[in-house]
Amino acid sequence: MILRRKPFLTYFALCAAPLLLLAGLNCWNGFRAVDATVGAIVQEDLNSFSAGVVEVLRDQENAMLRLALQRNIQQAVAESGTQQNQSSSTSLKSVLDLRSHFQGLALFDRNRHPLWFGTPNTQWENWDKSNAIPKNIPQPDDRIWTAKGNVLLDRPGTLPTTAASLEYTVPIHNESGSGNDGALVGVLDLESIFSTASRGLEARASSGNTENSIVVVLDRSAKVVYHSDRWLKLRPATEAVPGFDAIAASMSANENGLREFRSNKGASYVAAYAPIPRLNVSVAVMRNRSGLLSDARLWGGVGFAIALLTALLAAFILNRHVQQRSQGIERVTEDLSAIAQGELDRRIMLKSSDDARAIADNINVVTERLRAQVAREAESRQFESFVRLSAMLTHDLKNAIEALSLTVGNMERHFDNPQFRTDALKGLTNATDKLKAIVARLSRPLTSLSGEHKRPKNIDLVPILKRVSAMTAEPLRTKHSIVLRLPESVNALADEARIEEVIENLVLNALEAMVEPGGTLTIEAGYTTSGAPSFSISDTGPGMSRVFIENRLFRPFSTTKKNGIGLGLYTCREVVRASGGTIDVHSVEGAGTTFRVVLPSATQRQA
Repeated sequence: MILRRKPFLTYFALCAAPLLLLAGLNCWNGFRAVDATVGAIVQEDLNSFSAGVVEVLRDQENAMLRLALQRNIQQAVAESGTQQNQSSSTSLKSVLDLRSHFQGLALFDRNRHPLWFGTPNTQWENWDKSNAIPKNIPQPDDRIWTAKGNVLLDRPGTLPTTAASLEYTVPIHNESGSGNDGALVGVLDLESIFSTASRGLEARASSGNTENSIVVVLDRSAKVVYHSDRWLKLRPATEAVPGFDAIAASMSANENGLREFRSNKGASYVAAYAPIPRLNVSVAVMRNRSGLLSDARLWGGVGFAIALLTALLAAFILNRHVQQRSQGIERVTEDLSAIAQGELDRRIMLKSSDDARAIADNINVVTERLRAQVAREAESRQFESFVRLSAMLTHDLKNAIEALSLTVGNMERHFDNPQFRTDALKGLTNATDKLKAIVARLSRPLTSLSGEHKRPKNIDLVPILKRVSAMTAEPLRTKHSIVLRLPESVNALADEARIEEVIENLVLNALEAMVEPGGTLTIEAGYTTSGAPSFSISDTGPGMSRVFIENRLFRPFSTTKKNGIGLGLYTCREVVRASGGTIDVHSVEGAGTTFRVVLPSATQRQA
């Protein structure tokens, strides 16, 4: 089946729009789901990390407190003024193995003199007066000497070390419990603490790739205290994590929150950050979401592709269905166009299952009625033509008889007048010629019926106007005034016989309109301002209303005369129009009427 491009594209657009909208919403929800998932993960990682730090610190604090209660530690402090034996040193080594988180440990007597010390590279060793205290061994907290019970005091690291640290001080009580004989001081390595707390997060990150999960700990100066990549420790945050500036500023301001940022390598991260007030640092846990975003984009693209394919399939099915349904309408349209062009014998044939069958049947019924009506109208037109011809011939006979009646009616009074007899003879001759012309038209019904006119010639209107006036108006000069305003000549391009009939009809109408004696008939001729020949016939009769002029004046078989036929003015208008001219009427009720005819001239036609 041939696909029509325009409807198919329309159906495709209608099907694709909602599907693409759904695909777009699905893609948008995918991105939101990625953000929500990664945000929840990093927030959970941050909470886990913070809890891990607290747990490790608590373990170290408990270990310090337990160590301070050890008997051999208390003995070492009590025997600080005597010679230390090897067994005491060995016993101290057996109770202390804290090198994984402490930078250093030291045992002080009540005089604040170091007795023993330990470092990540050594176990407990004697302190000789000749030896200096190691740099990573701080002095006890002064508050410890007045502290009561087994307490632990902490403070930020006071030693000039490169790593962040936390100092613990625990009192060593004598066996009687009456006072503090010494103090145990430990420097906790915070980097080791953070590393232990982040091991669980690194294990959760896929493939152990540090770029998938990053932990950053900053101090108040925005310097890196801890980073998943050990090489970035103690660097400014802007150097260690490019693109991290805004988050680093918030961390330095002791704020917490959840933000996104993009690294200089183009990777997209989501970071959750919060301060650890006790350690005077702020922690940020980051997750790389680039992979998840790529997956979301991939599935979003797949969704768009599926939407487009589905829209194509739906548009194809819809277009095929519509074409099958519209075949009947197309057939009806084609046949209806042929019927409109005149093929009334055509019938629209459709299957009974076609939806347009009812329309086709109705059109066939209307077409049959139209064929019958056309046949009847053809017969009516033939009869109407015959009636029209009869009416026109009757009208011409009526005018000829009226002219003869006027001549005969004045013959008794003016027969002795030689001029009258001469004019009467001419009138009788003209009337005889008209009657012969009518008989000739009867012998040529097709020509008369068709309304054909002779080829127009250049004629002079003035002699025709004078001749018609002498035949029709002069016999009534005793009853009405006859005014002729004619120049020497007025040349027009027209059929002389037909124009004479027009003039005669207008003059007779004017005379019949003036029922009361004393009227004035005015016949004028000349040229318009544009040079066109014209003549006018005016009377002082009762005039006509505007409604009558617009609705009835020039209509055939419409007359106000008792014995009229109603074809006079209609014939005049048709003759003037056939000559290429115009006929206008100006009438005022109670004042009279003027008919003005404008005809073409030979000079105008040549121009």
